[in-house]
Amino acid sequence: MSSAMSTANGLMVVTKIVPLEDQCDIPMTNVISESKMLAMQYEKVPEMTRLFQKGYPMQLGIVQIFLGMMAVVIGVLGLLSSEFLGEVPLCLGIFVMISGSISAAANKGRHVCLIKGTLAMNIISSLLALAAIGYFCWELAKQLHDECIKPEESGHYNFEYWNCEGSVNGYKNVVNGMKGLLLVMAVFEFCVSTTISVFSVKAIRQHSFDQLVGDGSGAAFNSTVPLLMEEDLTAPASP
Repeated sequence: MSSAMSTANGLMVVTKIVPLEDQCDIPMTNVISESKMLAMQYEKVPEMTRLFQKGYPMQLGIVQIFLGMMAVVIGVLGLLSSEFLGEVPLCLGIFVMISGSISAAANKGRHVCLIKGTLAMNIISSLLALAAIGYFCWELAKQLHDECIKPEESGHYNFEYWNCEGSVNGYKNVVNGMKGLLLVMAVFEFCVSTTISVFSVKAIRQHSFDQLVGDGSGAAFNSTVPLLMEEDLTAPASP
């Protein structure tokens, strides 16, 4: 084995020349075998799985579970405060957590049943998120009632009225903040559910196509030309 040295742009380049008879120093067979194994593993992954995993179902499923937990907590607070319908975020949160759990469970993309379940639950979550967006937009546009008694209607001092106004305004800010947070979460959930649904549809379509090709139904498209040629050959010659 010989070596050669050269310099270029302030760098030293060392080149080693290994004869074909001396292959002990560089295990080229291991490199080739590892590359073949990686290529075989990549080929073994079905196209349906690749398409489904492009949508990152595990990561987005965890995001859905987190959003659902937050929606359930705020829904319970809404039931206690009775300022808005707590059933809306509570129902949305439960469906979102179920959708996230199914999406995370179907991360491997090997079973088409799980992918179909992911698609169904995310479509329901998207529709619920749209309904929640409309509801919370209407709630934010609605003004809360002011229950403080004005000074001219009561015999107390003015500072009691302003203390009441300050407390009511703080309460309004908290309630409106919760509504705004739920609105943002509903928009985010709609985007996440739509993304998972799109890649689920692509994976299911690919699975259907693979079944058609595997059953031989897709071969009819490629056999049209030979069939026509056979018909032309078997047809009687015209006089």
